[in-house]
Amino acid sequence: MRNKSLFLRFMVLCSTLLLLSGLSLQAAWGQGAPADHDEDFWKALTHTQYIQEGNKGPIVYLFMDPNCPYCHQLYTWLQNPAAANKIRLRVIVVGFLTPSSEAKAAAILGASNPRAALQKNEDGFAIHDDAPEGGIAPAAPALVKKEAGILHRNFAFLMGKESLLSDVPPNTATVPLLVYLYHGQTRYLPTLPDYQQWQEILHSN
Repeated sequence: MRNKSLFLRFMVLCSTLLLLSGLSLQAAWGQGAPADHDEDFWKALTHTQYIQEGNKGPIVYLFMDPNCPYCHQLYTWLQNPAAANKIRLRVIVVGFLTPSSEAKAAAILGASNPRAALQKNEDGFAIHDDAPEGGIAPAAPALVKKEAGILHRNFAFLMGKESLLSDVPPNTATVPLLVYLYHGQTRYLPTLPDYQQWQEILHSN
């Protein structure tokens, strides 16, 4: 009961921080004309090993780490629109935030049903030893090694893009990151969309 109560308080705090932390970044990431490389980046994302939810609607990419509480909040928020086919959510899994992130990401990508594995991770997201953690068990070393190429490629996509974005310190990566295409412009959000941005997403691609 203590862990459940602590988790609920923690997720309320995460929701608040996710909204507040995005306010200073939304103008820089979600607005403005894209650079020349953005069209190539959007096209390149179609060749990543993503996990799709929703069969119709505009395409939205989400970079997320299995142990990221902000990613968990954003993923959960996007479940209803994806289930209603208002969007096609394409999750690109990375694993770098915590010591167990890579092995959990490998467990998701290496599962016979990656979508079910991702949902298992998010359904079981909780506080363990006073730290947020996804619900899936870490993969064995052999599977981590097998999925390492995909995970490194996914991370390279994230790192390469964020190195070109303002308000992101050099040589760092941060999650979550939403990517969508609006009127030919590739746009980026590190937080929950506001009303205007959500309307852009619904009418994107």
